[in-house]
This record gives sequence, C-alpha cells and structure tokens, in this order.
Amino acid sequence: MVATDIEARIAASRAASGAERFVGVHLPAEFDLTALVDDPDLNGVVASYERPSSEFSLVAVGEAARVELPAGASPEALRDGAQRLLAGEQSAESALLRPRLLGGFAFDGGRTPGAPWAGFAAGALVLPRLLFVRDRGVSGVVVAPGVDPGEVKALVSRVISAARARLSAPPVPQLPRVLRVLRDFDRARWLTSVSSVAASIRAGLFEKVVLAAMREFEADAPIGVGAAMARLRREYPHCHLFSMRAAGATFLGASPELLVSLRDGVVRALGLAGSARRDAEPDVDAQLGQALLESTKDRVEHETVVRALRGGLTPVTAELNVPSTPTLLQLRNIQHLSTEITGKVAAGVDVFDLVQRLHPTPAVCGWPTAAARAEIGQQEAFDRGWYAGPIGWVDANGDGEFAVGLRSALVREQHAWLFAGAGIMGDSVPESELAEIEMKFTPLVGALTGGES
Repeated sequence: MVATDIEARIAASRAASGAERFVGVHLPAEFDLTALVDDPDLNGVVASYERPSSEFSLVAVGEAARVELPAGASPEALRDGAQRLLAGEQSAESALLRPRLLGGFAFDGGRTPGAPWAGFAAGALVLPRLLFVRDRGVSGVVVAPGVDPGEVKALVSRVISAARARLSAPPVPQLPRVLRVLRDFDRARWLTSVSSVAASIRAGLFEKVVLAAMREFEADAPIGVGAAMARLRREYPHCHLFSMRAAGATFLGASPELLVSLRDGVVRALGLAGSARRDAEPDVDAQLGQALLESTKDRVEHETVVRALRGGLTPVTAELNVPSTPTLLQLRNIQHLSTEITGKVAAGVDVFDLVQRLHPTPAVCGWPTAAARAEIGQQEAFDRGWYAGPIGWVDANGDGEFAVGLRSALVREQHAWLFAGAGIMGDSVPESELAEIEMKFTPLVGALTGGES
C-alpha cells in the first residue's frame, strides 16, 4: 500500500457513495500516527489523544468545524452540536475508521477560562479535517467531506519519507532545555491553606478539598510540544496522553486518571486517590506501596472518590462492579490507590451524560462538590482553566472516552504553565502535601526540558 493508492481509494469511495461522506481508509503498515505529533506545527495537528500501552491513538489534523460550550452550560449542552457535526454519511474500510470529535472542558464550566487560557472556551469539541486512528489493530485515516484526497497523500508521503530519513540518519541528541521560573506558587501561603482547609474538614465543613498550584516557566526559544509528547509517550505509556490546541497555545499532559469511557454499552471509570513516591530500590518501593495500601488517611480519601463515582453511575447502569479494595497503579515516579469500576449503561445513556454525572470527582475537587469548589475559589490564586477538566473524544453513537486533565501544562511559544494538586483531608500534614505537589510537577518539567524526570 502506498500513498498514491490511498488517494485513489478515497476518490473511488466518493465516486461510488457521494462526495459529502466521511471516508475511512487503511494506512500503510509503516505509517506511524504518533510521528504526526512529533512535529504538530508542520503537520497541522490540532488535537491528539493516546493510550500508548493499549496501542490506541487519535490524531486530529486540521479543523473542519467545532462546537463550543457557553460559560455556565453543562457538557450535555454540546450534544446537539456534536451530533450535527457527525451526522454525515460514512463509507469506511473498517467500522473503527469512523469520525470522532476531540476536545475537552474546563474544570469549572461556570466561567470562560481567563489568563493564560485565552482561546480556550468553557468546553470545545473539534471535527478534524483528517482524523488518524489506531484502534484494536486497525490503522487508518478518516477524511471529512470536502477534503481533497491529495491532502492525505501529501501528508502520509511526507511522514513516511521523514521516518525513513531518520532511520538512515538518526537525529543528533539535543541538550536539555533550560526553563526559568517566571512565577512560582507561594509555598508558605500554600502550607497555610492546607492547614486552614484541614481544620475546616475536622470541623465538619467538608470531607475533602483538592488544592492545586501553578508554576510559570520561560524558555530561551519556543518550547517543542512534539518533543515533550514523545518524552511523555516513552516514559508514561500507561497514561492517557493528550494535546489540545487553541489560539496558538497547547494544553498537553499524561494523565493517569480515566474519568469515564463508554464503548458498546460498557462503562468504565477509575477511582484514583492516595499517592506515594516510587523508589529505585525494589524493597523500598514495595514498602512504600504497602504503606500506601495500609494508610488510613489515603484509604479514606480514596473511598470518598469511589463512593462519588458509584453514586453517579448507579442510577444509569446495571451490573455495576465496584471492587471493595483498591490496588496500586504504579507509574514512573509515583504510585496511587486505584479502583476500576465497570458496568452496563441503560438505553439512551451517552458519554455526555456520564461526564456530566461524574465531573468533577472528589479526586480533583473534593467533597461535597459545591462546598469544595467554593473553597478552591477562595484558596487558589489562579485560574485552573482546562487543568483537571475532562479531555477526550466522542463519536456519533455517543461512545467516547474522557480522561482527567492532570500531570499537565499549557504551552504558549516560550512560556509554560504547569499545574499539580493534592487532596487535603482532616489529618493532612502540610509538608507532606507540599512534597506530593512537587512530585507531581516532575513529569512535565522533565518532558519540557528533556532533563531527568
């Protein structure tokens, strides 16, 4: 299979079934979708969503259309607009090569994100001109109506040629980029906030509040989003990798936390709360993991999240399976208590319903939700924007998958804003929570600089 053959098959499909259809065709085996993300500016990448360990990738090239969420509206308000964009007829060589929208939502949908989130609405979903798909062993591209097949041929040919060139002449290793801290969070103030919130929890005002921090960096040249994504893909293959572009900025990250997925009537959600560091020494690492499993503070925090997920899903599911004890999700530098929840959704329920029911979970907001969100507004001196919001995709059937926008950064040319948070309980030790925040900044600092992470 060659790029010329791809162009011919797209043209033939349109000639047989109509020019205004979405067309899905297979790609050559040597075509690597992730190579598109390596140079997003050159390739016109506007969004991507990946689970490397599952060999699942969606890469959106060009924007055919979009729908945006007005401030104050719920995620469900995008349903009608999404259905209109996906309503066209389809002709595909595989059922997996179907059109999908990529996008996400702000943590607080009650307002349009402010600085530094210019261009990011309260929520938005993008219809790609070209959607490159790798899913369950199928690799292909979905071409939106009106897109010239020659555009596909040119892009696929260029990416394959570049890959062959790299094999014959591997790139010269780049020195780590230096990032200068422009604005750091006030650690003394943050420690005071933790103490204040913990006292309020002990007084019965909340069960949990998640406090986040932001750090702003500046580099001596535009930050390479493609290089950062490649680093995250290599070092965090079990995470949900994402990049979403708007108004010249890219929100990217490697989140360990699935908010919710829906495929063929089966729903999955992940309760993730309670954290500990990893250690290079296996015996010490095992001890840290066991201590986390036995930690009363972390188990109570984790159960708060699981209880909220169960409560959100129970009214719209049957056969909901909620394990009684958590397991460890172990990543490169951190491990978490994890509970995977599965079930079958009732007829008529789509992924918009599920996102609306579950976001924000106590893992990123606290509990009770309204009170915790109000406290976050009082304690945090920055706009979270899309940090800790749902990021993912949806198709015409209402199936989709949204991760929580964690371990993330907003990159705009030479500037980067990094975000991290920690769940505060009544017995939280401020210095321990600060150490957790610092640990959660590590993956993105390493990805953006090319240094150790």
